Amino acid sequence: MDVPSEIRRSFELFAAGRLDEAANVAGEVLAVSPEEPSAHRVLAGVFLRRGQLDQALESARRAWEIDPSVPEAAANLAAILVEARQGEEAERMARRATEMAPDFVSAWVNLGLAFRCQSRQHDAVDAFRRAIQLQPGHHGALANLGNVLCEVGEYAEAAECSRRVLQMRPGMVAAENNLGNALLKLGQIDEAILAYGRALAGGPGDAEIEYNLAIALEQAGRLSESEDVQRGVLSRVPGHARATNNLGVALKLQGRLDEAADQFERAVQHSPQSTPAFANRLSTMLCRPSGSPEEILVAHREACDSLWAGLELPTVDDADPRSVDAPLRIGFVSPDFGHHPVGRFLLSGFESFEAHRVQAVCFSDRIQVDAFTDRFRSAAEDWFDIRGRDDSVVAGWVRDAGIDVLVDLTGHTGRHRLGVFARRPARLQLTWIGYPSTTGLPAIDGLVADEVLVPEGAETAFCERIIRLADGHISYLPPVDAPDVDVGSGSGEVVFGSFNKLDKTTPVVLATWARILLGQPGSRLVLRSRGLDDPRVAERFGGLLAEAGVDRDRISLHGWVSHAELLAGYGEIDIGLDTFPFSGGLTSCEALWMGVPVVTWAGRRMCGRQTASFLSRVGLEDLVVGSEDKYVEKALELAGDVALRRSLRQELRGRMRDGPLCDGQRLATEFTSAVERAWREWDVL
Repeated sequence: MDVPSEIRRSFELFAAGRLDEAANVAGEVLAVSPEEPSAHRVLAGVFLRRGQLDQALESARRAWEIDPSVPEAAANLAAILVEARQGEEAERMARRATEMAPDFVSAWVNLGLAFRCQSRQHDAVDAFRRAIQLQPGHHGALANLGNVLCEVGEYAEAAECSRRVLQMRPGMVAAENNLGNALLKLGQIDEAILAYGRALAGGPGDAEIEYNLAIALEQAGRLSESEDVQRGVLSRVPGHARATNNLGVALKLQGRLDEAADQFERAVQHSPQSTPAFANRLSTMLCRPSGSPEEILVAHREACDSLWAGLELPTVDDADPRSVDAPLRIGFVSPDFGHHPVGRFLLSGFESFEAHRVQAVCFSDRIQVDAFTDRFRSAAEDWFDIRGRDDSVVAGWVRDAGIDVLVDLTGHTGRHRLGVFARRPARLQLTWIGYPSTTGLPAIDGLVADEVLVPEGAETAFCERIIRLADGHISYLPPVDAPDVDVGSGSGEVVFGSFNKLDKTTPVVLATWARILLGQPGSRLVLRSRGLDDPRVAERFGGLLAEAGVDRDRISLHGWVSHAELLAGYGEIDIGLDTFPFSGGLTSCEALWMGVPVVTWAGRRMCGRQTASFLSRVGLEDLVVGSEDKYVEKALELAGDVALRRSLRQELRGRMRDGPLCDGQRLATEFTSAVERAWREWDVL
């Protein structure tokens, strides 16, 4: 037998996809020459293509053991180890291959894949870039680079990589999928949906692409379609934890909270370390009418125990190295340093910190950079981009940055980093603004609120100590694109309205609003929210109100529009109706800024007292009530007081602008003084 010739033939057969013939030839070679490493490499490739991972590993290891001087053997073993999710060993083998052959492109690609297997995304970027330097037209390296760039937040470059791949390989399914992922992160939702559609045309029935498409449909407000697609994924892959979680999201955004809660429970069972599933389960609990504040605390504690109870905490020096007169280095951790409710509630205060008292440091996980992001960055002493970084890495950065006080601005909401706080990288750790409830995390020492948001006596519902700012826990930054207030006459039919999210607009809320409409003949109700332009969703909401006795012609349902159009929509609203038990946040502030008074039922939960806090800063405590019946009475009373509504329409914007609710300097001063006091007086470690 001419062994070299037969080896070449087996490789050619393998490259042509003729796997059985390639394996037969390699087997014949091994029958004659059992120590022929190339034959073992061919068999490893065949087994891998067939999905026989154990046999592939055995053959690849044997090839490497026979001749460890061959870089291809090391690279092939690395590739199979990646498939086996053995990232550390895969990295060692890929490094050996690059050391033996520094210009071996496949070895660099496999090194990048090994880094990805270990969630070391930035190291993977470097490896894929090296592969592309060596071979600019290597479509595999470009495709993988585009994929990992999406994970580290470089979405524009990720999209460009995918487009380059598609120029070389038109219709490549993975590249279309990666392009869709990048476009979705860039906020180009319609284009992302088209990319996923092209990917599915080339790979029909691909569960992962369908999962991504469903997320894009949800973000486009096409909630029913999103639900249908995720159910299709789960019909084929019942244990798909992320699809289960995102089916829950689609249901939650439709206001179908009980169904959503069931899906989040399943997602947690499928993936017990899924922070998104736990976060969604907890936020759904806040929206549902059942559950006392104490029960909510228990649920949050249990979630945190499940996720982080086993972490080993670092040893912290008891000595305080800071000079007495040195400013506090306060780190802020958030994905929301931008046009987001958190950004709008914090920015004016953040820009007003006094440098001799506070050095503000941002640890930003922001996806879409905008003008607010630039303002936060300009006002910060230091800025760390934590996109794609593991919580343990970020915790190390916090320690290295010498942060005295670390502030969470997210709580259990999307892309939160409570895992950083669980590692206790700072001596004093607080939560503020982003989540109107306890975190349930023992490593969070304090929660920043005010006397309305968390009244005296409500402390038992929190694991954190409560810090109350005297004149409110936020400073609202009014939008520059807000139209002038439409004063109108205040007479004629009364129009009630709510622009809150549908998950807050529960059947109980709708039934209460129906009582108000029935008590005010001739009145109308206007609802505006993402998802209401979905016919099935709109039909459900209209049906719930009709069941409560409200004629359809008294209800106007609108989907989402641009922010400027949204604000202009308040021109037809006379009275804002707040949701409960989870009240409006930014939505309530915007209504007030547009001259619309808001009636709120402030319950025992912190999440239900946000609007009450805002109203107290503009002298409208009278619009805050403590029961459903009082809520209905107050809305009808205000509907009948034309003179009061007319005066509020004219005065509300001025009250906000000139009072504590829009005073960033006030917020900065109160927050700084409160944190300085906690730093001096609290024994937190």
